[in-house]
Amino acid sequence: MSLSALTERSAVLSAIAEYDELGREAFLARYGYGPTRTYYLEHEGREYDSKAIVGVAVGKQFPTEGPLRSDQFSGGDATVRTKLESLGFKVRGPSEPQRIQIQSGDVELLRLSRDRARYADLSSEERAAYERVHAALGRLGRAVQEELGSADYDVRLTSGFHLKSGVRGAIPKDLWFGVYRRENAAEFLGNPQLFAIVSGKGVELGFYVSTHPSDFSDAKLKARLRAAAPAIYRQLPDPGSAAAVEFERSLGNRWDFRRKSRLEPGRREFDDFSAWLRYFKSPAGAQEGGGGVTRWFVGEELDAADLSAVVRGMAHTFRPLISSIRAEPGRQPILERDESATVGRSFASLFGEMGQKLDVARQQPFSQVPDLWDLMEEIQTRLDNLASVAKRPHVTTQWSLGKGVWAAVPWIALLNREVTTSTQSGIYVALLVSEDLSIIYATLMQGMTSLANELGRSAAVRTLSERSEGYQAQIGWVTESSLKLGSDIDLKSDKWRVRQYKAGTIANARFDVREFPSDEQFEQVLEVLLKAYDQIVGTQLGSAAQDLTSPPDPAPLPIEEEIYSIHDAMSGLFMSQEEVERILAVWRSKKNIILQGAPGVGKSFVAKRLAFALMGHNAPSRIEAVQFHQAYAYEDFVQGYRPTATGGFDLRDGVFLRFCQAAIADPSRDYVLIIDEINRGNLSKIFGELMLLIEQDKRDLGWATRLTYARSDDKKFYVPDNLFIIGMMNTADRSLSMVDYALRRRFAFVTLEPQFSSPRFREHLSAMEIPEAVLDRITSRMIELNEAIASDTINLGPGFQIGHSFFVPYDESSYSHDWYERIIETEIRPLLEEYWFDEPKKAADWRERLLKADP
Repeated sequence: MSLSALTERSAVLSAIAEYDELGREAFLARYGYGPTRTYYLEHEGREYDSKAIVGVAVGKQFPTEGPLRSDQFSGGDATVRTKLESLGFKVRGPSEPQRIQIQSGDVELLRLSRDRARYADLSSEERAAYERVHAALGRLGRAVQEELGSADYDVRLTSGFHLKSGVRGAIPKDLWFGVYRRENAAEFLGNPQLFAIVSGKGVELGFYVSTHPSDFSDAKLKARLRAAAPAIYRQLPDPGSAAAVEFERSLGNRWDFRRKSRLEPGRREFDDFSAWLRYFKSPAGAQEGGGGVTRWFVGEELDAADLSAVVRGMAHTFRPLISSIRAEPGRQPILERDESATVGRSFASLFGEMGQKLDVARQQPFSQVPDLWDLMEEIQTRLDNLASVAKRPHVTTQWSLGKGVWAAVPWIALLNREVTTSTQSGIYVALLVSEDLSIIYATLMQGMTSLANELGRSAAVRTLSERSEGYQAQIGWVTESSLKLGSDIDLKSDKWRVRQYKAGTIANARFDVREFPSDEQFEQVLEVLLKAYDQIVGTQLGSAAQDLTSPPDPAPLPIEEEIYSIHDAMSGLFMSQEEVERILAVWRSKKNIILQGAPGVGKSFVAKRLAFALMGHNAPSRIEAVQFHQAYAYEDFVQGYRPTATGGFDLRDGVFLRFCQAAIADPSRDYVLIIDEINRGNLSKIFGELMLLIEQDKRDLGWATRLTYARSDDKKFYVPDNLFIIGMMNTADRSLSMVDYALRRRFAFVTLEPQFSSPRFREHLSAMEIPEAVLDRITSRMIELNEAIASDTINLGPGFQIGHSFFVPYDESSYSHDWYERIIETEIRPLLEEYWFDEPKKAADWRERLLKADP
């Protein structure tokens, strides 16, 4: 390649990098080029504006208006194509068909990526999927725009999304494009639109008549949508009219008539177009807002679809609707809440009907009941529009009647998105409906499920009770407003999950469904609960502007991180607090520790609590776990080449490299990597050059090095100071040789002992209602057995003692009278037979001694 060609190639790459950094519109504005084009350029799967990129890349100034023409290069069209292809572009002319696809594999990668905390945490494969989908949506949106007429329509892509940083550092909820009439941007807030949304479910596309207000949290924006919606609906054709009949005929049977987008695939709320029109032209429909005619592509159908042809056909089909609806010149939508638009049925009526419909529905196996689901959405909309809720844009509503089975206690929750996004943890306001559907409790409560999974039910109940006392001390004033402090609620059910609700309740008010108060009285109670909620979590009221000229894309909700103290860590641990504090001090100093011990001493249990205590927060998103084995390699852990679906190979980052990058991007918080069975892997093989970098005095940029598979343009890598490693090692594993000296030099070792003699162990089992006689059998006989194992220094030794966790029930229901015998027979006996495999009589004798009845 000649020097001039290399220079032009370098200029192209530089221009593309700037295009990616600025975004298309800012790039065009910087260089004074309009968006009109003749040639369509693709580079590494992304489409670029031909005239602007080529002009900047080759240093040639083309006219800013009009397309890039073949006569602007000597030699005509063939010369243009040859030139562009030599610079690394795929070229398509305007009359050539363009097949655009979004693969189900990329959809699955988007779905899996939702488990990540931030955009920086994505793997290279996941990020590539976002890039491919975003690029495809850009091409699809412009195809719709061109089909409708570029001069009259604008196309927008996912709000705030950037390929390098996501949406303000977070992972976008979905990716989308929206095309709307330019003159409707202000008065009609960018409605109606033609759109496509790509989520972890598939691709949904179609026609929005008006974006559903529940997709936004800002009360004023919701009010603006509802104020504008009636004027939009009035311009739809009348039900049964010739225009409506002709339009429905042109649709065919592939489209669903729905109240909003992002519902489950295949859900149709209306039987036909006329029914859909009648609803949105009615007062109830106009008050609700929303409305769409949509179609889903999932799985094999998505892989086979030429979406470019689909969206062009969609534009042609919906052109009569979207082109005929226009904002009235000079008309401004109402900016304040229109009280008349939000008045609906009373909550007394709504909750009464909910009880009736739910009572009938749950006589049958669980399934979505359209009328009941619509009613719940109506209740949700009414709650969203209460002044007490609308003035708190950080509050979002959720509801559940069950998942797979009918809920014993249906609920509606109001959650502060800055605190929690799930009723399984954190604090929130909830309306709990008793199992017999006669009572509704308005409560301020704590979620318990996550805590119960972490600590066990008994410990979780105790922890919640302790926290509730602290919260109640802060909000004693609520009792002046007819609310009660405490968990004195009766939900008419003895199911464990219902008892969780009771345990988590901080304050409550009781309503009889048959004598439900007025809307004003009900909202007064909600305002008190929400005010108490704000006080506890320290929220300041305020609102943030949102972009309404495109489909909604709220920023991903933050991952909840509750404060986690040493006191929290001690719940469920049987060692002393001084010992735990000593381990944490060693870990902070050394950066890397290993918990070693015999089977059943609770290494995994202790490791998770130590991690939370080290970080100071219950933050699962900042913990990564991996298990080593003999076949585990550097390519799995750090970086290596992996086969692709096309038969080639792709360089992919391993779990350790991705986790380090996340920690580097978040230097103010600590991250913990947990390695199970750390001594089963070949440490030198797995860590490679990083064995040096994990040392505590080499955790900075000054020790950065190039990775084994690094490409020429990759930056050097280092292990950050805020990443801590905790390994676990079973001292009774006979198959392993002596631990590598390199491992011992870089890690501090902590030995966990069996805790049968610990008073905290006995207290815990007593709290699980295990009889004293059984406790005595466990402690005395297992202590005796462990002494025998430790003294057998020829075959065994202290590292083979049996841990206490074999005898810790998971919850209250797991204990029964034959529980002790079952543990001995199914878990302890096989271990003894393995220990004394060449002395079977000794193993049998100990089995009998352990099972022997008390005299």
